[in-house]
This record gives sequence, C-alpha cells and structure tokens, in this order.
Amino acid sequence: MATTKNVQSIERAFSILELYQRTGCSEYSLKEISNELGLNKSTAFGLINTLTNLGYLRQNSENQKYALGLKLLSLSNTVKVQNIIIRAAHPYLEQICRKYGETVHCAVRHQGGVIYVDKVEATGSITISTQVGTQNDLHCTGVGKCLLAYMSPEEQERIYTGSLRTMTYNTITNSERLREEIRRVRQNGYAVDQEEISLGLSCVAVPVFSARETAACAISVSGMTSRIQTATANGLIDELKWVASSISKNVFDYEYAVPMDHP
Repeated sequence: MATTKNVQSIERAFSILELYQRTGCSEYSLKEISNELGLNKSTAFGLINTLTNLGYLRQNSENQKYALGLKLLSLSNTVKVQNIIIRAAHPYLEQICRKYGETVHCAVRHQGGVIYVDKVEATGSITISTQVGTQNDLHCTGVGKCLLAYMSPEEQERIYTGSLRTMTYNTITNSERLREEIRRVRQNGYAVDQEEISLGLSCVAVPVFSARETAACAISVSGMTSRIQTATANGLIDELKWVASSISKNVFDYEYAVPMDHP
C-alpha cells in the first residue's frame, strides 16, 4: 500500500496536545510550548490560537497560560460512551444474529449521518457491504431514520431540506415523503429500509434511548428482503424493541415501557 506524507501543521497541533499528556503539566505558556517542541514563536502562536478557538485549549486569564480545553473531554466522553454501548449491546446483537441468521448492526449519529460502531454477521448469510466505522446517510437507512426521528426539529429540517442522495429507485428523496416516513417511525417505534440502499436487501431498526425522546444509538437487522419479511412476521421487531430497552436500562439507567404491539 502506498504511503503518504503527514500534514506538518496537523502533526504540530497534535504535538501540542500530546505535550500535556507526556509531561503531566496542566498549563504552559506560549514560550514554554515553543521551547518544548522546538517551534518558532509565530508558528506556535498560530497553532495555539486555532486550538483555543476550537475549544481544544483554553487560556488562563490570570497568567495567560494554556491548558487543555473541555472539547477534549467531550470527545473522550463520546468515545467512552460508544465503547460502553458496544460492550453492552454486543451480546444482544449476537443473540439476534444467531436466532434469525441475519446481519445485525449498531450505529450512532456522526456529523450529518450515521456511523456503524458494531456489526455481527451471520455465517452463511448474504454479505452486507458495511464495516465498523463506515458512515452512511440518515434518510435511507433503518438506523438513520431511527436517529433522525429523535433529532431536534431544527436538525431534522436541515436533513429534510438538504440533499437527499439517491441510492436506488426506492430511496426516499422527497422531503415531504421523508417527513411522513419519520412520523411513522415515531408512531410505530421502528424504522425500515425497503431496498433503499441496495436492491434485494432490506432492514428493520429500532432506537435505543438514553433518556425520554433522546436516541443514543440504533440497532438493526439486515438481509435479503424475503428473509427480513419472514423474520418480521416471526416477531423480529418486538424482539428488537425488547433488546433496545435492555440496552437503555443497562447503559443509561433509563427504563421505559416497551410497546409490543407489532403483529
């Protein structure tokens, strides 16, 4: 595999953040950072100023020194929560995979879409071309629709009025149709992808709540359309709802009544 050169400015920015980790010192002045890392003062100032504006560093107004910012804590907490979700959810995903023989995913919101944080693929099932770390759209995935259904009205509107990418002729690309679809997700407690990403493949998904009206992640089962239809008729959706409620309770200590009204 071909190698590419690192971007020097990014390397230098990270070297500033890593300085605090390496030394254990809580604060540094501009001059100290410049000397420690062998950077000229103007270069160091530009990097520090950018990191401060972005929230990765903060300046002490009393001594003008710089400390790590709360943005890093936010990122750390996000990674920590995702890891906790994966550990708690994985046994349930394996259980569903074994029972129905289909691929199971767990996904979270990421920027303007979703990112898969866990996947269990059934032996012998049709291969689903997703990998952990793969990003996908909100409007045409089951997990994406579950997360979109519980975003703020302002965030939803940005998706509805934005570019809705066409994946197949079944993809919902009309904003009004998507609004109606999301209303059904909230009403029914689950979402479907009916060959909207890939012809012949469908999925069902449910949200996992961290609090009332707050979806932390979503889990889904994907496979050939005929097999998903059969699994749905055999209680898949109710089982997914039960699994989601168990994850909500175990990870977020949020307990709610699970509507088991799907035929």
